Amino acid sequence: PVGRLILERLPATLELSFCAAVFALFVGVPMGVYTGLYPKHWSSRLFQAVSLIGISLPTFLIGILLILVFAVWLRLLPSFGRGETVQIGWWTTNFLTWSGLKALILPSITLGLFQLTLLMRLVRSEMLEVLRADYIKFARARGLPNLAVYFGHALKNTLVPVITITGLQLGSLIAFAIITETVFQWPGMGLLFIQAVTFADIPVMAAYLCLIALIFVVINLVVDLLYFAVDPRLRIERAAGGH
Repeated sequence: PVGRLILERLPATLELSFCAAVFALFVGVPMGVYTGLYPKHWSSRLFQAVSLIGISLPTFLIGILLILVFAVWLRLLPSFGRGETVQIGWWTTNFLTWSGLKALILPSITLGLFQLTLLMRLVRSEMLEVLRADYIKFARARGLPNLAVYFGHALKNTLVPVITITGLQLGSLIAFAIITETVFQWPGMGLLFIQAVTFADIPVMAAYLCLIALIFVVINLVVDLLYFAVDPRLRIERAAGGH
């Protein structure tokens, strides 16, 4: 059955996509905030240059370069496979073994680098736009400290488009992990799909595409629901409409 094949490969793809998304969020958003607050600083210009390289290079080339540096030259990280995994019911996880965690590093960076640069540039442009708004000037005129202005007012208002892009990119991470899984021979759904294409296995291809479509729909629903948690204007409009 196709379902059994996909369930065997699903944990590998989801864990890889999760690590790539965490890497992109926790590195890309702070870099975007920093470059938005200090746009003319030399470090901001350096981040901009690095992001331009990251958004321009193809994924397979980034993966091969990382393998060359960290696996071949430095011999610090494995170049392929998941390493040692632990079985928890039907789920196999990398998070409970040292070799499994090491095996996650290179493919996670490869998969998340494009999303990191995209988030950084988006947050930077949103921060530059928000910092020119009138309510930011009013907050400064009230004597609020810079941390409160930047993170309590400015950053909060940049999160709505960031959440939209993050949700769509999370679906893209799962859907387009095919190249990364092929480069690192990661035993996930993407590699299964490539093998199915090679052997013209139509049921596996159809099931994979339907599952990816379902994941996109669920992620878009979750993103729409998160808007109410982030943007108070939507809650006010809904309350006004109810009255």
